[in-house]
Amino acid sequence: MNRTLIIVFLCIAIVIVLGLGTWLGFLIIARTSNTQTMVMANVAAKTEISIPDKFAGREKDAIEIVQNYNVWKPEYIDALIEHKTSGKEVDVAAGKVTIQSLVESQFLENRFNMHFLQRGEWRAIHLDTDTGDIQIPDPQYEVYLDYKDESAVVGPVWIVDLETKAVVPRNDMASIFDRDLYNYAQIDDNLKRPERVVHAITSHKFDVGIDLGGILLLHFLNRMSQPEHIDDEIIGWTVMNEFQDDFIAYFQWRELGEVKVAKFKFNWENKSLQPKGLYAFDLMAEGETHSPVKAVDIFPNDYTNNLGIPRTERWTRAHKCRSRDYRDLCTAFVKVLEQQEFINAMSWMLTNGEPDASRRVSRCKEDKKCGWIPKTAGKDLNPQDKPELIEVSYKYELNERSHTVRFLVDSSKETITPLDKISKWAYFSVTPRT
Repeated sequence: MNRTLIIVFLCIAIVIVLGLGTWLGFLIIARTSNTQTMVMANVAAKTEISIPDKFAGREKDAIEIVQNYNVWKPEYIDALIEHKTSGKEVDVAAGKVTIQSLVESQFLENRFNMHFLQRGEWRAIHLDTDTGDIQIPDPQYEVYLDYKDESAVVGPVWIVDLETKAVVPRNDMASIFDRDLYNYAQIDDNLKRPERVVHAITSHKFDVGIDLGGILLLHFLNRMSQPEHIDDEIIGWTVMNEFQDDFIAYFQWRELGEVKVAKFKFNWENKSLQPKGLYAFDLMAEGETHSPVKAVDIFPNDYTNNLGIPRTERWTRAHKCRSRDYRDLCTAFVKVLEQQEFINAMSWMLTNGEPDASRRVSRCKEDKKCGWIPKTAGKDLNPQDKPELIEVSYKYELNERSHTVRFLVDSSKETITPLDKISKWAYFSVTPRT
């Protein structure tokens, strides 16, 4: 090899060595820079995380803001609405009261028929909506006033802002405290939604023909033949509006001395029904696997079941319920017949789960062993002999035994009180307690 080639190779080798050294140097610097950047980022993140949340642990403050929040006196708003609709003079002075004072005056108990519920404690939950490492202090809390119905907990819920002191109802039961002329009609309509929710749930029809209300009643009646279940009882439905159109409906019963709860989620807007938990799934499965069954008609033969026409016109022309002499009696009777969900549940009960029980029930009606009997309530139920207190009973035969369900109806107040075990089961299997 001549001297020139040797010099060329040495130069190339020197260039390669210098290039590799420069590349390794840049790599070390870059990795060091990245490491420093990551360390600085972690330090910054830890600095953000370590910012103290001045709103944390202030549940008591949130509760006190709600309790001391001023709303219009309910009787004043009622008087304004009556003036607006009928022109009656407003005889109630304007004024505001605190939410706590309304709670202590049993405002909810009176408005929601909640006297049977046990009022619990106020409680609050800090709403922390942030995700990730960076946490921003959140001034909002949810404030609950719990009412316990056996194993179900319901009650009003508010959202409160600790900075602005704003209080906003989160559910229907809370909104009733803050009525005015503008939201009165909407809130009044919302108060009827628990009944409609239960109706929608119990009317859920399975492919075999029966609906959920019928399944509930048959489920318990079929177990009555078992001695250990003789003291079982249906407690009924308790409905809780969670937020906007979302509801939770609790169906409760007492079995072998223990309270059981089947929980269902219902959306008012799309009418979707979702069982939640084992008991609810079991009841739905019972309906889906039930043998095919047809409903029977238990309405009086001379009565037209049409809620769109006046009560007196639902009877045949010659019927005595068209006479004024029987106004209280027939008003009470029709009030029971208007309980569509109850009548429906009773009709499923009379089928006894048989595929076609219509002929048996029709024959029972023809033989006058099945039918309705309205009469003025006796002394045991009506010691003052009030004509508006009516006992309405339905007698029927099932499994070669005679049975009777009885109700006490006040035709002036249009209230219904079931009087025996089966009537209570049938009524509360399809009727909300709240």
